[in-house]
Amino acid sequence: MTTFADLFTSLKDELAARYRSPVWGAALIALAVYHWKVIVFFLTENPSAKDAIAFIEANVSGTSITAAIAIALCYVITFSWVELFIARTASFGKRARNDFHTEEREREIGRRKLIAQKQAQLIEIELKTKSDQSKLADIDLAKSYQNMLSGENFGRWLKDLQNGAINSSLSGSIFSYLNKVDTIEGKFINPEIELAHANFVSNLSSLGSALSEGGLTMDEARQANLIKFSRNVIDSQKDYRQKVRDLLGV
Repeated sequence: MTTFADLFTSLKDELAARYRSPVWGAALIALAVYHWKVIVFFLTENPSAKDAIAFIEANVSGTSITAAIAIALCYVITFSWVELFIARTASFGKRARNDFHTEEREREIGRRKLIAQKQAQLIEIELKTKSDQSKLADIDLAKSYQNMLSGENFGRWLKDLQNGAINSSLSGSIFSYLNKVDTIEGKFINPEIELAHANFVSNLSSLGSALSEGGLTMDEARQANLIKFSRNVIDSQKDYRQKVRDLLGV
């Protein structure tokens, strides 16, 4: 059975719930603002019941109450739309800011990639330039050696030496070429060509020394030794010339 205390508690809870609602709170504020004279009257005066009723009848009407409630409703509805608009605007601004930062970051990444590509291209160009310069220097050196070598005749005499015939000018021609080689400053920049040329010069020097030690006399052992040295010279010369053609194109 519902008691009076239960009804009072239910009414109190209902009023509290209504008071906490935005419409109720706005209505109370609108009523207070709209009927401010009544509030000031009760705060400043100590009227009798008759005076209070008369003042209220004079300043409060159904129209004023309706207007206050209407204003409260307009405020609540308008405020909800304003809140939504502000939230949407803030969300749009945040999204636009995030998009801007993302685009800026992508542009920065693109700019750094472009700088890295340009640096790589510059390095490649620089390396190619150095490589071209090195190749040109090796070509000039190879041509100098070839010109000196073409001025000597020991190429034909080396073939004769394979058959056991020693030309009296072979030793002098070899040492003449070696002396010219010593006058040239610098080495091949390409290590393969430099190694092949050094091997050719070394074998040529060994053959020249072997020719100088025995003169023009020839026995079987010396002939075999000279043939071995001459073959080494011919093979190392071919190897050197092949590397020059393959790597330098001359």
